[in-house]
Amino acid sequence: MQKRIIVWDLGATKCAAGLVEYHPETHELSCRKKFSIKIADADSLENLVLRIEEGLNLAMADADAICIGAAGQFNGESLHLESGYPYSMHFAQLAKQQHWAPYHIVHDYVPIVCATFTTYMHQADNVKPLNQSPLKQYSRRVACGIGTGLGLKDGVLLDNGDFWLGYNEIGHIGVTTPPSAEKFLLQRHREFIHFLQQDHLLKPNEALTFEKILSGQGLVRLHQFFYRDNQYITPEEVGHRMQAGQTPEILDAFAWYTGLFIGTVQLIFMPEGGIWITGGVALSHLSIFDNPEFLHGIHTSPSYLPERQKYPLGILCNPEHALMGGGFYASKRLLMI
Repeated sequence: MQKRIIVWDLGATKCAAGLVEYHPETHELSCRKKFSIKIADADSLENLVLRIEEGLNLAMADADAICIGAAGQFNGESLHLESGYPYSMHFAQLAKQQHWAPYHIVHDYVPIVCATFTTYMHQADNVKPLNQSPLKQYSRRVACGIGTGLGLKDGVLLDNGDFWLGYNEIGHIGVTTPPSAEKFLLQRHREFIHFLQQDHLLKPNEALTFEKILSGQGLVRLHQFFYRDNQYITPEEVGHRMQAGQTPEILDAFAWYTGLFIGTVQLIFMPEGGIWITGGVALSHLSIFDNPEFLHGIHTSPSYLPERQKYPLGILCNPEHALMGGGFYASKRLLMI
């Protein structure tokens, strides 16, 4: 008998939810219904839950399992986010009051890496490969997302059908000094770092991490660097200008830093199962990955490059991946208990 799993992809500003069906005999997953809502369109967690239940036509109490991939940290009682949610995310109390089905609240990139364990990866429309290396099913792989922030999770699918997940916060790793870069690229990098530190785009003693560049606000910082525009511009406005071909300097630099990040992640994890990229910024600017500076960024860290070039690299294109991955997680961690 098929099982019904409610999955949330809860971000800082929006929540996507889905009703995923799991077939125990075949282990197949299918997304039957989707719903999306801005967090600010609800006035409380109770109201958010109600809106999602109405959108999926299924109550949390009537599902077989619930998986919530969420931005922030869950302490067992409430979910907390550094930038703040507009209302209290007191999940444990509400779940008890409403008699929810078994549920887990997990790091928002747990469902993303779990999606790479499913047949989702074998459907051509869902994945854009960036090289010709085939996916190694039982090797370590990394899923990362470039969007409002910078997220990452690594994992391994085990040959018994279970899985293992790593513990990491890659977005908080400091920006590396490229060990091998062409002179003009290294000069641009040094000038940009100096600009961030001297022009108060970072708070005093604020760490310079990859997330400060590879995110929506990172686009804004790059725009200020290249165009010295003191008026505030939104990440969306910068994105529109990039898509219109008005800011080639930003596209080049963002592609280079994306490559630098990917090369750094390869060296940290040596992921034979590949690196799989997603996120709102990445999916809105796929030309980043066709830009020659993307590969230049990867190659600025030349160590073990022949081995790393054999690792798969691709983009998760279908936004259902978080829902499918959450369904996979729940099928292994909640339906088996």
